Amino acid sequence: MAKTTEQKIADAFKTLLSNAEEVRVNNVKVTSGTASCVGKWSMTLALKGGKELKLDDSQLKKISYEKGDFLIPAADGKGNSRIAFYSMKKEVPRHI
Repeated sequence: MAKTTEQKIADAFKTLLSNAEEVRVNNVKVTSGTASCVGKWSMTLALKGGKELKLDDSQLKKISYEKGDFLIPAADGKGNSRIAFYSMKKEVPRHI
């Protein structure tokens, strides 16, 4: 069975989550987080400044991708959280 677009986006989100050097939610740095996939998928992200973002399986099913960021609808249905992943890559000079 072929994957839907939503499933592909969710898979990409999970992969980036495990490989990213830095994660930001609405341009606020994530200081720590936990993810669980036992029973159903859930995640809690602690943001700089003391706020927390909790995501569950139902929100992951509604995830979308726009201009380099993942958009996840808020649990109350009002607005979206924009999540971006950053990686650090060592640059090697080509002439050496």
